[in-house]
Amino acid sequence: MALSLPLLGIGIGIVQAHWQLQQQAEKSAAHAIKRLDQVLDNGKLAASSVQMLVGQPCDKNTQRALQWPVATITYVRSVALTKGSQLYCTSLLGATRFDLTQSRFIDGQLLLMPNLVTSPNVPVLATRHPVPGGAVIAIIDGRYLHSAMQLAAQDGQLYFEVGDLHMGLDGHISNKPIPALDDAFAKRTSSRHPYTIISGSPAGSIQKYLLNYNLPLLILTVIVGLLAGLACYRLLGRPGSPRAILRRALEARQFEPFLQPIVRAGDGHWIGAEVLMRWHLPGEGLIRPDLFIPMAEQTGQILPMTRDLMQQVAEVLAPHAAELPPHCHIGFNISAAHCSDPQLLEDCRNFLAAFPSGSIELWLELTERELIEPTEASDLLFQQLSSLGVKVAIDDFGIGHASLNYLQRFTVDALKIDQSFVKRIGADTLSAHLLDTLVALATKLDIDLVAEGVETAAQRDYLRALRVRYLQGYYFGRPMPIREFMPALRQHRNAVREVMDLRA
Repeated sequence: MALSLPLLGIGIGIVQAHWQLQQQAEKSAAHAIKRLDQVLDNGKLAASSVQMLVGQPCDKNTQRALQWPVATITYVRSVALTKGSQLYCTSLLGATRFDLTQSRFIDGQLLLMPNLVTSPNVPVLATRHPVPGGAVIAIIDGRYLHSAMQLAAQDGQLYFEVGDLHMGLDGHISNKPIPALDDAFAKRTSSRHPYTIISGSPAGSIQKYLLNYNLPLLILTVIVGLLAGLACYRLLGRPGSPRAILRRALEARQFEPFLQPIVRAGDGHWIGAEVLMRWHLPGEGLIRPDLFIPMAEQTGQILPMTRDLMQQVAEVLAPHAAELPPHCHIGFNISAAHCSDPQLLEDCRNFLAAFPSGSIELWLELTERELIEPTEASDLLFQQLSSLGVKVAIDDFGIGHASLNYLQRFTVDALKIDQSFVKRIGADTLSAHLLDTLVALATKLDIDLVAEGVETAAQRDYLRALRVRYLQGYYFGRPMPIREFMPALRQHRNAVREVMDLRA
């Protein structure tokens, strides 16, 4: 919008400027012909007043008779008489001999000359008026022609053309081609005399016209365009709903994957990572997941957001598949909306296809922010995911109202012990009993356990003693941008190798 109004204004200005210049060219040509016809008509009038003298001797009486129309009729500089093609008597020089054939005149009537002997620096126009036995020649001063052209011309160029010669607004006679008049062009021929007027504007005249006459309008359209663009940005460009906000953020790829390592409890080796979503909002920094994930689940945007997250992880980690731990565990959180989305199966298939076969274990972690209602469609989806090799874990196990129902309904491969139990290790007896119960349940069901929120060596040792297989928490590594994961993995391996060397 900010660009359209100025562009529209410029476009209208260009069209208007071209139309105005063309109108000026037409008017200039018409006015020039009107004025020049008056000048040439005076030459004809002067000739008709002395035409009875053709053939008479060039004596003093004839000379005085020739001088009379020069003195009384405007624009006429001199009058001359010819017999056949011989000019023999003039009002200025009296008797003379000069060959002046009819063929030199355009249509036998007009002859444009750069000068005469009597006026070497002044162009003249000779008008020929034939009579029986000869002709009368009326000489018109070119300065009158020049003045008439200047009065008729407006802002463009104007040329008085007689045969191959023309006079421009500079008053000079030339036989060179008339310069191109690209921005406006008009050509008119007199109906009374054999001459043509060419009028118009050369290239670049439209720009000059816009700057000279339409500059305030152009500035106004720019200002109005900027104001309109700002108004549209505020009214339309800013999302008006949570769904629109998230959709625009997704299109701008503002949701970034952060990876937190998952380690094997027995030896502390990294075996994979949980992928966590972070929103990097320009100007605001990272937005906490608890502030936007529930909104994404409610609006349904969590589906394309998770899909984009999986694509980003595959793009970054797939080129380094050979450096990842064997059967690297990569976990993504899914919600109730995913369990009714057939596209989830295709997303998982595409993610696994990006890595060499068998190099990745894809885990889907069921969250309980929204209750998952098992249906035939969800049962079929999880069966297909299982056949694809995708593992299912229950996240934050032990605090949700539906955890046991999920165990009964879905084929579960792992339980993730909520960090609230881990934090109370050593603080009270009840937490120890609860952890013992969860470990016993997992052992009986023959499924893996992952303890979240491990922050101290004491917590690590306690969970090892309970034979919890995998650990996750700040003690082993904070969530990190995905670009930092591979360097951190290499650094971890080097540190483990140095410890083993020291022990050896």
